[in-house]
Amino acid sequence: MKQSKLLLPMIILILSGLLLNACSYSVQVLSTPGSVAPVATQTMIVPTPAQTEAPVTLVTPTVTPTLIPIRVDKLNMLKIFESFKLGDVVRSVAFTPDGTTLAAAGGNTDNVAVQLWDVASGQIVSILGEHHDIVWDVAFSPDGRLLASVSSDGTAQVYDWRTGDVEKILNFPRQVVSVSFSPDGQTMAVGGVDTSPNASVWIYAVGSWSQLFKLPEFINITAMAYSPKSAVIIGGGTSRNVQVWRTDTGASVFTLSHAHQVSKAVISPDGSTVATGTCATETNGNCTEGAVWLWDLPTGKLLRKLGGFSTMVDNLTYLADGTALIVASRDGTLRVYNTSNIVSGYSPVLDIAVPGGISALAVSPDGTLLATGNDNGDVNIWRVVDLP
Repeated sequence: MKQSKLLLPMIILILSGLLLNACSYSVQVLSTPGSVAPVATQTMIVPTPAQTEAPVTLVTPTVTPTLIPIRVDKLNMLKIFESFKLGDVVRSVAFTPDGTTLAAAGGNTDNVAVQLWDVASGQIVSILGEHHDIVWDVAFSPDGRLLASVSSDGTAQVYDWRTGDVEKILNFPRQVVSVSFSPDGQTMAVGGVDTSPNASVWIYAVGSWSQLFKLPEFINITAMAYSPKSAVIIGGGTSRNVQVWRTDTGASVFTLSHAHQVSKAVISPDGSTVATGTCATETNGNCTEGAVWLWDLPTGKLLRKLGGFSTMVDNLTYLADGTALIVASRDGTLRVYNTSNIVSGYSPVLDIAVPGGISALAVSPDGTLLATGNDNGDVNIWRVVDLP
């Protein structure tokens, strides 16, 4: 009995202490900033996208699913919405596969770094400065992880662009001016000046970076592109030829022969057509009329010639859905053709003069954004603005 009388007060004392501790713990939880809802709502929580009361002036352009695809019937609403400054002549621009980041490169003897911008905010994401001479071309891998650049310094450099780490440096005998990843992401092609033969396209396995093929050409490789299913690759340009090779064997299929040099070449999204930018007429060594030649890729047959440019056609690209071909000449002419029918179609549906000229051109993979660069170092991003 005495023990029971002694134990009872002790039990009460212990229970009281536990209750006090529990009450103290619950008060600490409620007093944390994250749980004081009225204060956080008024001073800290940023309005969610569902809250439409945010001032219009705070909204910045952004790459979202609401962007309108660039189509033939929307070309009259194509406007510049973002501009960047590279610092020197722009020779190449490229979008990441998701369209959120733009890479631009060029330069002469300096300003040869590859710069990357966030498209939505217009802020520089990173500067990749491993080259020490002109950067001629840049390309992103299909998965968006890698960025490759090629330069007059005789190297192709492959970056994990988000971290800035150099994954691989490939060395060549002389300058290299073209680079492209295959659509399936398995290979990467580099084109440029060689020793013997005097130009080549080198194809590497992505990841191991082992050389798979060396495809011979002449003088330099200014024009190069993979077919959509990675079955063939085309390359050439300065020799006035664009060759077609099989990517599984490296065998030459046929040659697309031109009267003058070829600056760029692209393949339509359905793989049926090759468009080459070239010169139609030269006078005293100067191109006095630029042109686009259209070829049937399966057969190598010349289908049409599109002329009427006052100077060399330097850049061209298809829209992602293949409904239009965008062409740019050195004088700043931006012309868009409807591709509905290669024989009776390919009529121009837009023809505008871009101030400062056009030295680089790219369309985002989803077809909602267009990027142009010029010799003054200006980079402009265009989108369809659906005006009320």
